[in-house]
Parts: sequence; structure tokens; C-alpha cells
Amino acid sequence: MFDFVESRFNRSGPLRRILSQVRLQGVKTIVVEKIDKSDDLDEENEDIKKCFPAFNQSKSFRLSFFTKSFSTKRGLGTANNNEFLGYAIVKTDNVPSRPVRSRVYESVILSSRHPNNFIRGAQKWTCYVLNNKFEVEGYLYAQQNTITNACAHVALRTVTARYHKKVDMSYREMNSIVGVDHINRKAGPGLDSIEMVRILEAAGARCFVGDYTTAENVKKSPAPFHKYLYGSIESGFPAIIIFGTTISVDSYHAIPVFGHTFNEDTWAPNAEFSYFKVGGGTRYIPSESWLSMFIAHDDNLGSNFCIPKNYLNTKRLCDELEPNPDPILCPLGTEMVACVIATVPKKIKMDPISAEVIGADYLFTVLPQMPAVNNPWDDRLKYYADKDMLVLRTLIVTGDDYARHLFAVTDWHGKKIKRDLIPILRKNLQNKFYWLIELSVPELFPANRRKIAEVLIRAEKEIGPQYERDISSFVIARLPGHFVLYGSGGSSNPKYKFIPSGVSSHVPLYGCE
Repeated sequence: MFDFVESRFNRSGPLRRILSQVRLQGVKTIVVEKIDKSDDLDEENEDIKKCFPAFNQSKSFRLSFFTKSFSTKRGLGTANNNEFLGYAIVKTDNVPSRPVRSRVYESVILSSRHPNNFIRGAQKWTCYVLNNKFEVEGYLYAQQNTITNACAHVALRTVTARYHKKVDMSYREMNSIVGVDHINRKAGPGLDSIEMVRILEAAGARCFVGDYTTAENVKKSPAPFHKYLYGSIESGFPAIIIFGTTISVDSYHAIPVFGHTFNEDTWAPNAEFSYFKVGGGTRYIPSESWLSMFIAHDDNLGSNFCIPKNYLNTKRLCDELEPNPDPILCPLGTEMVACVIATVPKKIKMDPISAEVIGADYLFTVLPQMPAVNNPWDDRLKYYADKDMLVLRTLIVTGDDYARHLFAVTDWHGKKIKRDLIPILRKNLQNKFYWLIELSVPELFPANRRKIAEVLIRAEKEIGPQYERDISSFVIARLPGHFVLYGSGGSSNPKYKFIPSGVSSHVPLYGCE
């Protein structure tokens, strides 16, 4: 593998990373094909020539990876799709006055099968290897050329594929949106976060941005940056982290994030509650407390890396003995998170952080009204709620998604949701988008991947800058033994109706049925 990269691809680091990934997954054969004609590669060459008129030479190869051992076209023809690990297109540009450089133009590699790695929303990509069709599921990785695209472009390419009508958004389309023509404005310096949002919105996404670049923004920020990321990636929609580097002054790097790892034995959630809780404002434990690492691409280093949750941080405000009307950021270095961009489908108007708070608020208005029945899980739910120890997990679902989930789940005793209720619910939800806030407890959520209850609220409803309860955003809740519907009383004093559901104990989390 090392000889292969060094002799043919100028010691490309990201390609070495890709070869390490397929080696871990049992690669036996690499098929190497020269690409003579490709619309997107030709388009990139045209744009490079605008920057360097003397440029006229590039070579591209597709490497396809298989766990099956073969050495002939006939052997390739007998390979099954489950023996296909993915592909990488490597492009070598010979640009005047620049070193010859090979880079991974694009790649999709099957992600790790580790049981504690969670990647949602990955798409299927079709690859024709010597006219034999194969598919691989994953998030596209790409490496910048520093001429017609920068790190922001390649991060955007990973994320926009989740939304764009043509799936793969071209660099030329991105540059056109923000006025990069390679003559009056070059792409090499990169894009700012506002331009990145414009491109994402043009592709069909809605963006929720956490900006930590100034003291005023940090002071106003409603949540740590990882809460923006979690609500997006847990719902199957990728996000982008932009962080400062020490390479030069005002140097920033952008990477796409699309998954996370899960550590069921982490000490942090219990310790946070038992030892470090400050004040009485926190009324629940967020499920991302068990998140150990983010799964991301870094175009400079390679694909499918795990980044420890606490490795990157935002700058903190300096502590002052006296109230300071103009707070300043602590000088903790530049390699900090400057901005995060979470993405969701365009129809969604409520951000994940607000959704979690609103869902929790509804829960605490429902609990005192629960019917008096002999069900220990009712008592346990109230007990953990009173102790501020409920675990909340927030993610986006459609009406059909939720109906399918209810149809699939069974409680601990093997009971199912009443079959006649699900078609009625599906019809009323009309397949719109909703925030699903699932409720569990610390001993159940990480070990069993199960929940006690949930609240469904309208994701397509906008909320004001200052949250006040608006009962019109409430759709339905489910507690042990009952569904919960709004009855009367208005937002200030809602009264609920309880309908027997058929299940009386905990059920699997959404996505873990």
C-alpha cells in the first residue's frame, strides 16, 4: 500500500488514510481505472485554467475496493455488492509554478461497522467499475485543490449532497452563488460562514448557526456548540464546524460532521448531575451526554475520523470581579470553534435547542395530570422528573416515520401499540416534519437503548425570540399506558386527554426498533 501511493500518487496522506480504512475492512483487490472523460473533472480543469492560463495537464484515476480476491474482468463480474467497500477518485494536477500534487477528488468508503458508531442519513452512491454497477452507502469525502475550491467548498459538498436536487453540487455552482469567478475574485482564500449558509440554503437546507466569534455572540449564545451539531446529525442531517488554527492569523478550517459514537459506560452524565450541577435551571439530562466523539471528514487528513467531543471548545468569556457591560473573550489561543452550522430540511422552522426545551416544558405540564393507575413506570417517570434526572433525546421525524416506529415497537412485556390507533395518527400527522423528544432514565437509556415516553411537537412552526408556551405547537405525547392529547385550558393552563395505548412499560428508542 505504501509503495502504491508513493510510486503513483505523490505520497497523498488522505489516500493513505483511505487505504488504511479499507485494509481494516478486509480489502483483497483494488481495481485501478484511468478516467479519460468526466464532465465535472473537465469543468474543474476549465476553472483552474482561468487562474493559470498555462495549465493544461491533469490525470485522474478511480480506485475501487473489494473484499473479494480476483485478477480478471471475469472475476470482477462475479463480485457481489456486499463485497464492494467503496471507491476513491484521485486527481493529479500539473499546475505551472506549483508542485505536482495528487489529491482525492472524491471518495465514498463504507463506514466502520463498530456497534457504537451512529451515522444517520447516509446516501447510496452508484459506482460503475468497468461497466459493472455497485453501490456504497456513506457520506462523500473530498479534498480541496486550494485554487478553485477551499476547505469550505469540500465541506459544503459533503453536506449539500443531502439536499441538492442533483445530489452532488458542483464547485462551479457554489462559486456562482457567492460571486467567485476566478478572475475578479479567487476561490483560494475560501468562504465565510454567511456565504456558506447562502450555498446551503440554495441547495435546499435550512441552517441554524451558532456564532462564537465575538464576546457579544458568546454571551447571547443559547447553548454549547455541540448541541447544535447533535440535533442535526442525530436526525440524519450533517453539520459543519469552523474552527481557528495556528497556521496564520485569522486562519480557519471547516469540516463536515455527520455522525457520533456512543459510550454507554461514560461517567460524565451521572457525575455532572451528582457533583457539578450549578443552579436549578437544568431540569433534565440531554442524551448527547453519552456522546463520546463526532464522526467527521477532514479534507487535509482524510475521511471518517472520530473527533473527541471535548477536543474542540469555544472561547470562554473572561471572569470579571465587577459587572462588565463589554465582556471580552479569554485569550485561550486561536484553535477554537468559531462557528457551527447545523442543517435541516427547509420546511423546518423550529431549531433543535428550542424544540428540546419546549418538549420538556410540555412534559412537566402533563405529568401532574397522569391518570391514577397501578403502573410502576408512571411512578418511576414522576420520580425521575422530580429529581431532574430524565434523559431527553431530540430528533426530527416525519409523520410516516413516527407511525412506522409505533407500529414496530413492543414494550418489555411484548405488548404492542393498539393497531387501530396508528392509521388514525398517520392520517392526522399528514407526513409533515415534527420534533420527537424521547424521555428515558440514566440506567435505561445507555444500556438498553429504550425510552419511557415521548412528546411530538410541530417542527414547521416558527417560535418567537423569547419562548412562551404556545399550545398550538403540541401534537401528541405518549406516556406509559396512554397517548396524551390536548383538551382545553389554553397555553397558560392546558388540560389533557388520555387515551389507552396498549403498552405499559418502556419501548425501543426511535431507530433502535
